[in-house]
Amino acid sequence: MLCSRAPYTQGHPSAILASRYAAGVPFVRFLLGVLVAIGVLLVALPAVVLVDLVSGGTGLGLCPTGLGTCETSTYTIAELFLILGGIGLVVGGGIAWCVRMLRRSGASSMGLR
Repeated sequence: MLCSRAPYTQGHPSAILASRYAAGVPFVRFLLGVLVAIGVLLVALPAVVLVDLVSGGTGLGLCPTGLGTCETSTYTIAELFLILGGIGLVVGGGIAWCVRMLRRSGASSMGLR
């Protein structure tokens, strides 16, 4: 046995901490799922815009007249990347917080010990 731990007793500090956070575990798991889905969409968005532009579309409104006559301001791409990067940081921070809360609660069914 490499890692055998005795179960926590009633008054052990870790048992108290686990019982305090156990009520919010389903909500945190749901929130984690939503944040991961937003992260996947955030990563896929530039590819979708590029495929739409290449296939003759407007790039989801980025180039309203199409790629051949696209006239955007100089800062459009930088603005897009700053917005996507900011949202990515917020989503990544939310995912890190959710994983930390699940570890703290002792939610071992996800393997987060």
